[in-house]
Amino acid sequence: MTANDNNVLTPDFKEIETKNPDEGLRQGLFEAQAARIVELQAEIASRQEEIDNLKSLILDSHPVGTYQAGNLKVQVKPGARRINAGTFEKAYPATKYPGAYQLRPRPLSQLEKLLSADAVADYAMSGKPTVVVS
Repeated sequence: MTANDNNVLTPDFKEIETKNPDEGLRQGLFEAQAARIVELQAEIASRQEEIDNLKSLILDSHPVGTYQAGNLKVQVKPGARRINAGTFEKAYPATKYPGAYQLRPRPLSQLEKLLSADAVADYAMSGKPTVVVS
């Protein structure tokens, strides 16, 4: 083991390769994969910024409608409509207008605190696992 700039002991790759050569290769591949993810994320962010700028220019120059752009069709759609819950609740309180409201379960973390993790375990679902590189 060797100490890095923060005096944290880190494995020496030569030491890993001597103990298990496959582990050194796996670690190198893992590091390359993580670095490539960061590279691609930066490229995606840059491309997304360019896309957002182009869309903004189109929104500034074209009203809602469908347009032909060569072989492409461009649609400028109005923004999604939704209720402003705060002002609606003041004007139409649930006690006076119960039909204007719907009942739904609280988030899982709140239900686990309220009822216990075991009580809600059979009703919990898990999404797809993810990888985050930072």
